[in-house]
Amino acid sequence: MPEYARIRGSRRQLWIGAAVLFTLAAAANLASPLYPLFQQSYSMSDSTMTALYATYVISCLPSLLLFGSAADVFGRKPVLLASIVCVGVGTALFVVGSIGVSGLFAGRVFTGIGLGLGTGAGIALMVEASPASRPWLGSTVATMSFVLGTGAGPIIAGAVAEATSGDGISAGALTAPFWVMIGLLIITAALVATLRLHKPITRQRWRPTWPSVPGPMRSSFNIAAVTGLLGWAALGLFLALLPSMTGSVLPEPSTLTSGLIVGSVLVISAASQLVAPRLQPRAAQTIGLTLMGLGAALLLSSNLPSLGAATALVLMAAAAVATGAGHGLSYWGANRETDLLTPSRQRAGITAALYLAFYAGAGLPAIVVGAIAIGTSLIDAIMIFTLVLLLAVIVFIPVPSLALTTIRRSRAEAAAALDSRAEENAALDTTATRSAWETPNRFAASQDYHSY
Repeated sequence: MPEYARIRGSRRQLWIGAAVLFTLAAAANLASPLYPLFQQSYSMSDSTMTALYATYVISCLPSLLLFGSAADVFGRKPVLLASIVCVGVGTALFVVGSIGVSGLFAGRVFTGIGLGLGTGAGIALMVEASPASRPWLGSTVATMSFVLGTGAGPIIAGAVAEATSGDGISAGALTAPFWVMIGLLIITAALVATLRLHKPITRQRWRPTWPSVPGPMRSSFNIAAVTGLLGWAALGLFLALLPSMTGSVLPEPSTLTSGLIVGSVLVISAASQLVAPRLQPRAAQTIGLTLMGLGAALLLSSNLPSLGAATALVLMAAAAVATGAGHGLSYWGANRETDLLTPSRQRAGITAALYLAFYAGAGLPAIVVGAIAIGTSLIDAIMIFTLVLLLAVIVFIPVPSLALTTIRRSRAEAAAALDSRAEENAALDTTATRSAWETPNRFAASQDYHSY
């Protein structure tokens, strides 16, 4: 078993891990509000923009699958440094305007690989640094850091681009946010470099492998994965597509406004995770799914043609609040339940497998909506996806809670229950026999005492 699986990390390790996850997530989502500017600047079609967004997801998923367990073999520090370098290269490619559209695609590939490489290592680093008195702290700070970083990326990009754009689109508006992010990545890499290197005691040869989930936790893992997929799909709807929707509602939309709306959903998600530790993981998942269903219903209502712009904007804001709170609770519940059941020596690999479902959900809206929009308008495609998401959430809402109530057990579980019941009955019989033997002896002793 690796050394870091048996020791507790320091508080400093916890906060450095939080900084890493925050920065990686911010860098991965930095381009969200800038896509319309890139599309206009490079004269890209809607299908090319959908492909650009999908490239990040497609590159991130194999990285999680193949490299998720690398941190369990090489240690957290080397893998985190490698992930920061990959994300840094991807971010730098957005600065080089002469590369053109191909450079944008290459940048998203490097960013996806880096984020997939660093997710499992960063979360494992933080979970291992949780104090014994508060074992939930690591997973809670990890989920909050990831969500806050995902929200900070669009806000940073929108604010910097707005400040440098002037009267129209300029090269500075497209590159300045990425220069800022490169500086943050350098600072984060310097912090990771100061961490102590924990080498595994037992050397194992690492090779890219498909992550395996232990049998006893597979059912809980599957429920957490589906809950997280639905939660991140609801969030991905706001991340990738809400700027386009606000353009049809707001009379004068701007990059900063889009960034603030997208970022606010994630800030609300992070804030809801402050109260999440008071709930059981399954309860948090159920409540979160319910709130996300409400958010999807409100988002559908905001597009009714009979509504005015002000009413539609209020409904959209309410949908953002409900979706953000629901995402935070469901995301925390899914992550926390998996942390409780995961063996230490497999933590990075299983965490990466869980985030595979999360990232798939986050990328699903843009890809599906892009495909539907080929035959209809973008707004109609968004509404169709939102309706399907609402129905899926409604169907899955009872699953986390019902799974706690055993309706049908497997043969192994039934045999284990019978063995346990037999042991209890044997213990009761032994106690009853001992009690029956001791009672007359106590009575005899009492008679002897009185006769004496």
